[in-house]
Order: sequence, then structure tokens, then C-alpha cells
Amino acid sequence: MDEIVALLLAGVLVVQVPISILVYFDAKRRGLKNPTAYHLGVLVPAAGFVVVPVYLSRRDDLPREESDSA
Repeated sequence: MDEIVALLLAGVLVVQVPISILVYFDAKRRGLKNPTAYHLGVLVPAAGFVVVPVYLSRRDDLPREESDSA
């Protein structure tokens, strides 16, 4: 039983790490405020799968960094 749980957790991490990296670079490219928060939100075990659809559906409405050029 312990081996199955460890294997499932490893499988989840194998899927979540690349997705979190993609989310980080997408948030950075869009100039969103604090892209690390979205990156770490995806990395939370099991809950990260909830963050991905929420991020994808609301990424156009998320707060952006203020530009320095006025």
C-alpha cells in the first residue's frame, strides 16, 4: 500500500512540475503581478489541479504589474 501511495505522489509531481513551469512563464510573459504565486499554487499537491483551470480561465483578468514607463 505504501508503494502505491508513493508511486501516485511521484506521478502527480511528474505532471505538476512541468505545468507549474509553464504557468510561471505564461504569467511572466503576460506581465502578471507576482507570477511565483501562480507557479507555487500549481505545485501544491492535489490542489494544484484545481488551480490550473482557474488560472487558465481568469488569466486575462488577473492583476498586472504596473509599467515603469509613464
